[in-house]
Amino acid sequence: VAALVGQAAARAIEAHGAFSIAIAGGSLVKMLGGMAEMPGVQWDKWHVAWVDERCVPHSDPESNYGGAVEAWLSKVAIPASQVYAIDESLCGASGASEVSTRAAEEYERRLRAVPETSLPRGAEGMPAFDLLLLGFGPDGHICSLFPGHPLLADESGRWVLPISDSPKPPSQRITLSLPAVNAAAQVILVGTGAGKQDVVRHAFTPGCDLPCVRALGASPDVRPPIWVLDEAAAALLPAAQEENLPFKKQRVL
Repeated sequence: VAALVGQAAARAIEAHGAFSIAIAGGSLVKMLGGMAEMPGVQWDKWHVAWVDERCVPHSDPESNYGGAVEAWLSKVAIPASQVYAIDESLCGASGASEVSTRAAEEYERRLRAVPETSLPRGAEGMPAFDLLLLGFGPDGHICSLFPGHPLLADESGRWVLPISDSPKPPSQRITLSLPAVNAAAQVILVGTGAGKQDVVRHAFTPGCDLPCVRALGASPDVRPPIWVLDEAAAALLPAAQEENLPFKKQRVL
């Protein structure tokens, strides 16, 4: 994962002088922590956002930002002004739907203020992140976009959406919209462990419509999503059916 992210960063910096990445939480940030010792990384060119975040203080164990600071951001020299965390001052009144609404609106305003030289714009003015680094749940959710949830059909033009009824706690969250996900230049999905076997098999079955399958990026024919799976997560994949898979490219590590 670190090598793939490093390649994407180098490509973006060469193309337009900056690298914009939106990340998920959990074990992914520990993988990025492995980049701390990589030579030649131009950390001062990085702009870091989150594909989703829980409406909790940064010190809360559920905070994706807090986890990223501990596992990765504290070890690298990305300017603080180029790290876009949720405004924790908006996350105090837990339980009220207004919490996620205010947090999503503020987060989108901050992302829209990033110059286009650092965060390019794509189709219909969506944010064209150079890279989205996504995990996916056993139910196939990405970001905080869950199977069957109305947010998957959002066509409001918003970059960041509030969710106050997440089926996975905590219920109050903000998330990139699916159109924002699919404006990214590159999407990488990472899955590890036997708990992901069934959803991976389902995802690689033609006709699957899970959220993780719908995360394609802006140009899937040119730069298809990359799936990074360990042996346990990939254990139920057919040995050789690439022509029938719903993706142009897969990578199993």
